[in-house]
Amino acid sequence: MSILTGKHGNVLANGQPLAEITLWTFKTTRKHVAFSSSATGGFRRRLPGVREGSGRFNFVVASSQAAGAAIQEGIDVTLTLIIDRQRQYVVPAVIDVVAVETDISGGGPVIGWAEFSTTGAWTEPESE
Repeated sequence: MSILTGKHGNVLANGQPLAEITLWTFKTTRKHVAFSSSATGGFRRRLPGVREGSGRFNFVVASSQAAGAAIQEGIDVTLTLIIDRQRQYVVPAVIDVVAVETDISGGGPVIGWAEFSTTGAWTEPESE
């Protein structure tokens, strides 16, 4: 069994390259419904609730574009979160936050990140 590496990872927005991506995360959760009743003996019971997801991707800002211009908060977008050449998530999302960071003292590249939330069902990678 081989180990996956992130060297072929990327993020596409509506099928188009977004920026020079350096990292992405995608977290899925389920908001359970909690209740107590005369039958729960003084304890809460939980039922599976709806699924939702959120994530973040980091990017390097190219000198040919305004910082963060390729993606803006508040837009609906279909993100393709690429793990490798065969595996990817396809995620309908809304961009919640866009941030840009300039490293003045270290002189590093201008970087940014965006945070997103899902707006519907996503497609998970197929297992091999």
